Amino acid sequence: MSHKPMRFVHASDLHLEQPLWGLTNIPEHLRELLRDAPYHAAEQVFETALTENADALLLAGDVVDIPLAGPRAVVFLLEQFRRLEARGIPVFWAGGRVDRPELWPPSTPLPENVHVFPVGKVAQYDISRDGKVIAKVQGMSCDEDGVVNAKGFHRDAHGLFTVGVAHGTSDAPGKEGDRVHYMALGGRHRRATVDHEPGVAHYPGTPQGRSPDEPGPAGCAVVQVDETRKAKTKFVSTDVVRWATETIEFTDGTTAEQLNRRMRERLEKLRASTQETDHLVAWNLRGAGPLLAKLRPDGLCQELLEDLQKFDGRQQPACWSYAVHCRDRFVAPHEWVDQETILGDVLRQFAMLRKSDAFVLDMKDMLPKPLPDPALAKIASIVPQDKQELLDRAEKLGVALLTE
Repeated sequence: MSHKPMRFVHASDLHLEQPLWGLTNIPEHLRELLRDAPYHAAEQVFETALTENADALLLAGDVVDIPLAGPRAVVFLLEQFRRLEARGIPVFWAGGRVDRPELWPPSTPLPENVHVFPVGKVAQYDISRDGKVIAKVQGMSCDEDGVVNAKGFHRDAHGLFTVGVAHGTSDAPGKEGDRVHYMALGGRHRRATVDHEPGVAHYPGTPQGRSPDEPGPAGCAVVQVDETRKAKTKFVSTDVVRWATETIEFTDGTTAEQLNRRMRERLEKLRASTQETDHLVAWNLRGAGPLLAKLRPDGLCQELLEDLQKFDGRQQPACWSYAVHCRDRFVAPHEWVDQETILGDVLRQFAMLRKSDAFVLDMKDMLPKPLPDPALAKIASIVPQDKQELLDRAEKLGVALLTE
């Protein structure tokens, strides 16, 4: 049996209340962009629904935390919903942890094209085209604990394409799409298709990455359904600011000037490929040789960062470098270690500390008593997995102080 093709736009985790974070220093010319990026990205989601002439927009939770976002978010969403209403595009909204239905201000009614799913039970709506029902949409909003019981989702008994919308699901991994033809999920900031057969279950991710932990393109999903009721997702980027990590590898003998030149060249290549999307760039330097001893947060890494920031300036699109890291260990030449000098003594001492399981980095005894906050005691204890990194950094500093 042949069915009508249809198209949906699926988005989640818009989090209008969350500006971008994770930067220790924000340049003046980027502050407005970083503050407003979630709104610009969300606007692109609605624009995608209009451009694609979608049969519906599916919002799978955590659209906005109203108490944190305030009136601006309410006004913004009403404007966007009305844009879709003018084109006859319905919106189906399943509340997540921060946007449960009761949190929307009761004094501000939503447009008639917006359908908000209830908490605790699955509700169902029709999607119509030219006066005929072409699909069913089922959904449920989270309760205060973020729980969604998936048992109420089911395929239409008359064979219509059935969409489920929820901020997560209680179904086991790999079974999320079994109950309907397409399960529109939310609650993950990275996009992923978690079930393919017999139905598709998909997380579109957030439309705008918020921190260095969310690198790469972010956006929404366009869901294309063919005549055989097979659903395919197409990613559409909506982010206006993108987090990126660039890795530069260098060899023994590389100079600071050569490394700086390579980083500038890479930055220009990134700018040329950005397609007008502003980028926030972290650098990961890997290599060997004497240069490693200088690549410390308070040394050459900071100098390289300042140069890249001056180099980028106010160019458009922005490729603003916010961090330069080099976590590789400096391995001193054997002749340095064998020296009967202070430098040799320091290097041999570090070698001994690395091998000693009895050596524990615990600075609690150095703190004043009593502690103003018990949490400070945890900060003073260095966990084993951080011990080697701390020794690497301390050894680099020691070598620099004795050789530069």
